[in-house]
Amino acid sequence: MGNEFKKIQLRSIILFASLILGIALYIIVLLTGRSNIFMQENAASLVRASNRQMELNIDSYLNKVRKASALLFSDSTSYTYDPSDDSVDDYTKLQIANRINDNITDLSLLDNYADFAVIYSNDEVIGSLSKVTKSMYVNGGMYHAFSKILDEENNSDAWVFGLNGDTAHIYYFERYNSYAIILISFYSRELKGVFQIPEQLDGMEVSLVNNDNRILYSNEDEKIGSNLPESTISLLNNLKNGSVMTNTLLITSDECSNGWCVVCTVPASLIIQDNTRFMEVTIIVILAFVAVILIFGVVVTKRMNVTANHYVDSLEDEAQHDRMTGLYNREEFHLIADAFIKEKPAGKTMSFSIFDMDHFKSINDQHGHLEGDEVLRRFSKLLSDTFGSEFILGRLGGDEFGVFGCIDILDEMRAITELKKYIAALRNSFNKSLAKDYSVDSLSFCSGTAIVHKSDLNFTDVFNRADTLLYLGKKNGKSQDHFDDEGNENP
Repeated sequence: MGNEFKKIQLRSIILFASLILGIALYIIVLLTGRSNIFMQENAASLVRASNRQMELNIDSYLNKVRKASALLFSDSTSYTYDPSDDSVDDYTKLQIANRINDNITDLSLLDNYADFAVIYSNDEVIGSLSKVTKSMYVNGGMYHAFSKILDEENNSDAWVFGLNGDTAHIYYFERYNSYAIILISFYSRELKGVFQIPEQLDGMEVSLVNNDNRILYSNEDEKIGSNLPESTISLLNNLKNGSVMTNTLLITSDECSNGWCVVCTVPASLIIQDNTRFMEVTIIVILAFVAVILIFGVVVTKRMNVTANHYVDSLEDEAQHDRMTGLYNREEFHLIADAFIKEKPAGKTMSFSIFDMDHFKSINDQHGHLEGDEVLRRFSKLLSDTFGSEFILGRLGGDEFGVFGCIDILDEMRAITELKKYIAALRNSFNKSLAKDYSVDSLSFCSGTAIVHKSDLNFTDVFNRADTLLYLGKKNGKSQDHFDDEGNENP
């Protein structure tokens, strides 16, 4: 009876596997029967959707620049300021100029503009100009040149690429009043984050072109500043919004709000190659699934998957977090901090603080390791309550803890001032709880805080600076906080 039951089980598994194989073969035949034209049409839909999204991203970026310029018009006194007006005394002029400069500084605080300034008819400049722009007009004539550009565009504003041969910046000009022009520029490479290419279209060429078909940005850097190929221009034939498909190419174009176009070019061979890869992956997945059914059976596989998933999640959590405190462990903390440093998010200041308790060994020696473990848990709770979810917290080993921050303050000295408030709050909470409970052991802590500079390439450099500051406090008498106060370099 047992052998018969095993035979029935085997026949059932084989029958079920055969059914899956039959379905798999049908799918494979169906997929292989699809023509390349059908795959191109599917790819065209994906490219058009991606192209449209990139066009919307460009519009959003350009509107942000326009909005920054438009906000300068909100102050009527600044808007009507004329530095050549002799009827206004010098003190009043200075006050208005300072107000305009403060407005520009506030508007550009969180944006990586290369230039943001107002240029007046007497070539007086209020705001910030890059070295590149200054070098173009060392002999004056800046206002005249920009005014000529607006007159040629016959509009109150204009976008310019390749100004005096410069292909690294994109310039925006807007008439402020009859004797002043607003200038904003940014590096063309800033647009890199705008052009997000779907993984399945890896290999697609993306270009942002102006009305003269000149490439302002491309995911192929060497093409920036050159013209769109004549073959592409010919195929598009003045098409601003739409797509063109040939036997060898798929080209899509979407027009931005200022007349520029996002042009994407995909070789037909790439589309076919992706289709082949999809087929191979599909076949492998199906065969793997059938093999699992043949070996384990449907029910056993399902149970194993549930158990395995739970086990993997548990292992992953244990691999990332310290068991005692629940904070990130040393390895995971280093990985996360290192990733932030390499990414270098714009408009933010990153910092790393390291904490080490003074006289902690006395707790273990006098009260036992279980009491010491409780102290570590309580200290980690103080860290969590003080710094919250805005910071990354980790136990680096023993009684050593780390806090990595990425705060929305660009100025380093202001960021350090903010960090000092956090650490002061932590010390206040510590003194009211742990330090009070273990006063006989003189329990305290030292900290060292380092700012992440632009020159920092990895977390190790930052860790070593903070560690040096920490042990400066240890050496000088415990219960001290030391900070990287140099503030010479932007993160």
